[in-house]
Amino acid sequence: MQKDEYLKKLASALSGIPDAQKKDILADYAEHFEMGVLDGRSEEEISEALGDPRTIGREYTAAALVKNAEADPSAGGLGRAILATIGLGLFNLIVVLIPLICIIMVLAVLFLIGFSLCCAGPILTGGAVLELLGIVSGVLFFSAPAAVFLGIGITCLGLLILIMEYWLIRVLYRIGIRYLKWNIAVIHGSEQI
Repeated sequence: MQKDEYLKKLASALSGIPDAQKKDILADYAEHFEMGVLDGRSEEEISEALGDPRTIGREYTAAALVKNAEADPSAGGLGRAILATIGLGLFNLIVVLIPLICIIMVLAVLFLIGFSLCCAGPILTGGAVLELLGIVSGVLFFSAPAAVFLGIGITCLGLLILIMEYWLIRVLYRIGIRYLKWNIAVIHGSEQI
């Protein structure tokens, strides 16, 4: 593949990268061609040695999206970074997607438990108060004052679980960014990205 065609394919593969960074990357690869020609190599040999421009573009795009997700934390940013990383190969489909699904399932279960406890506590407390006021009777299997305190305790436990999940999500986000960076570095063949 000739230099111009190679750089054109690389430029189209770098679609998700800011223009300044895209220009730097293209300049680096143009310099590889210039240095190779000075060493007496043909443009076809140089392009073959550099690798597929679409793969290189996907690697740079994934790395840029991970850096964006790290700088500006959001679910959408992390989602785009994960999808770009998965797009690097079948290996990533297994190594990135399976842990992501497991983490999402655990977080969903924790949320449901916390939310259910937050709803059950006031219901139990309300039933106990109604029994204490004499509006209803025989609803509880234990004493009404104990049910009031148990309902308050269940509500507090639910709130504690939801608060802990919030902090767990923040920690898992940072770990996820590190994991994606490591994954891209392994595929790219470097120590750091």
